[in-house]
Amino acid sequence: MPQYNYQGRDQSGKKIKGTYEADNVEAVVSYLEARAIIPVDITISHIHKLRIPYFFTFSNFRPQEVLNFARQMAILISAGVPIIKAVQQLAQTARSKLMRQTLAAVTEGLEAGKSMADTLREHPRVFSGIFVSLVAVGEQIGHLDDIFARLADFLEQQAANRRRFIAAVRYPMIVVVSILVALLIMNIFVVPKFATMFSRFGEQLPLPTRILVAVSNFMVNHWGLLLICTIGAIVAVRYALTIAPIRLVWDKYKLKFPVIGDLQKRIMLAQFTQTLSMILFAGVPILKGFTLAANAAENFYVTDQLLKMRTAISHGEKFSYAASLSNLFDPTVLQMLEVGEETGKLDTMLTKVSAAYTDEIDYRLKNLSDLLEPMLLAVVGVLIGLMALAIYLPMWDIVKFAR
Repeated sequence: MPQYNYQGRDQSGKKIKGTYEADNVEAVVSYLEARAIIPVDITISHIHKLRIPYFFTFSNFRPQEVLNFARQMAILISAGVPIIKAVQQLAQTARSKLMRQTLAAVTEGLEAGKSMADTLREHPRVFSGIFVSLVAVGEQIGHLDDIFARLADFLEQQAANRRRFIAAVRYPMIVVVSILVALLIMNIFVVPKFATMFSRFGEQLPLPTRILVAVSNFMVNHWGLLLICTIGAIVAVRYALTIAPIRLVWDKYKLKFPVIGDLQKRIMLAQFTQTLSMILFAGVPILKGFTLAANAAENFYVTDQLLKMRTAISHGEKFSYAASLSNLFDPTVLQMLEVGEETGKLDTMLTKVSAAYTDEIDYRLKNLSDLLEPMLLAVVGVLIGLMALAIYLPMWDIVKFAR
């Protein structure tokens, strides 16, 4: 669980600093508000305690179930079904064991007199801070069905962006994996045959051929060590990415990847603007809503920049100016935000910004294969060329010797 550094002020205006360990920024905000501290700045700490990596935990729970829960709750509540009865029905039809247990616990909490938001907040593994906060707003304004419907639309848009991105990069990944498998087969089964033939020639082999033969011999003779090192490297990398400072650097670096990096950033900004628009529409104060929406980026670097933007707003800066300081938004988007701020319809303009990002994402995803194809052809050409060069160079010497 990452740690967060926070700065805030108490009711007397005294400045308060400290650190707090939490799953997300929303949990830090709730912690401070419970202690009557107004949050001013929240950043990810560079301190990280050892914990069990998430990839060693097993569960058949899918985020799609939260989407289905929100959609069905909106339908049932709008149809006049009591909330407790609605949750009980959904608990019986939930697919995963975790979701069934969670909804059963939510039902018990509701029967004990707790609010829906309070019972959901006890299950952060299933319901995010944004989800819980908007449900709390829905309970306060008496439009819980509308909030659940908006949450379902939001989660559906997130899932759609994720599916489209995976579908767009599936073909390039298949090509890359196929090339790696082909090279592995060549080095294990084909190259040793050529190495035996070349050794009978009795002459020194060209440098590319010697390198290829050495790599092949290492893979054949030390495949166990190579397998252990590969698995160890994968586990080490995945665990390293759970450490906040390393994850922060990696998340910043991967946004600079050719073609894919900028696309990832736009998907995150589309989620952020859509989330913030929904939060502001529900009546949540902008500073608290900003903290909630920043966590929707799912990228430590982007979240950190957005929290700095929130700090600038808390110090009196305009929303559009703070956005320009983050270096995340395009000039066109900044102009749209400035217009929305001046007209007092920032939530509506954020919705339009999210729609613009979504349209651009759709266009880029449709053309992603065309953009990646030249890069794939270049990589494939270089690998095949090197392999062919290493194998055929000695053959020319064999032909000369035969003549």
